[in-house]
Amino acid sequence: MIKSLMLFLLFFVVGCGTPPQEKVSELLQSRGATNLTHDYKKITHYLYTYKEKLDIRNPKAFNKASQPYIFHEIKYAKNTIRMHYNGVLLKTYDDYLRLAFDKNPTIPERNDFLILGLHKLLWESYKIGEGHQVTTLSYKEEEFKKLYYYLEVIRWKIKTAKDTNGNYLFTTWQNNWQIELHQKLLKGEPLSWDLVQNLPSLRTKRESLLDASNFNFEVLLTQMIDEVKSSAKQIGKEPVDIGIDAMISLVFFL
Repeated sequence: MIKSLMLFLLFFVVGCGTPPQEKVSELLQSRGATNLTHDYKKITHYLYTYKEKLDIRNPKAFNKASQPYIFHEIKYAKNTIRMHYNGVLLKTYDDYLRLAFDKNPTIPERNDFLILGLHKLLWESYKIGEGHQVTTLSYKEEEFKKLYYYLEVIRWKIKTAKDTNGNYLFTTWQNNWQIELHQKLLKGEPLSWDLVQNLPSLRTKRESLLDASNFNFEVLLTQMIDEVKSSAKQIGKEPVDIGIDAMISLVFFL
């Protein structure tokens, strides 16, 4: 009798239970979704810090009245701010990023366009508006590849992009004396040792020619990119590193 009961219970468990390998798979997918949430929180922490530093280095390129609201959006994972440009409502992250890297030297609030474009891109990629995802199956591998390439291109553009007057769109890696020299050369002053020595930042000894460039901004973006790569691994395969030209062909705001 006891043997018959044990046999019945065995068949019941085997017939009605979830196969062990499926349970393991579900558990890993659930943990992966939780890890993605943690990745997003880390990335937005870096983005918050990035805006703080960017506004200090580019004090004329952001709206002081809007600054606390943008910080609130990032910190609390909201997506409520909608900016206008020339009377047109900006709807997508592409709209914001295109303006951030527009060569027009009179683009206002360039910092805000960049940060909000990045925030909206991350918010959408990580499906924040849809609440906590139970498993990684809710995410699309291609979306994270695209996010990875966006961030790689943005990191490169921030270092190199200039407006139609030849000025860098964003001041990040440059020392003050490099900016001062660049502005004087744009005005047509010939390069000479006297010109370099008399640059305000060097003349007052606030900086020296041997000072290293500022890598804080690139480090923050690199940390964001690494977290996105970690997220991509949770979903499928990590993005393949390709040339910058190939990356540009895969994104649309340029």
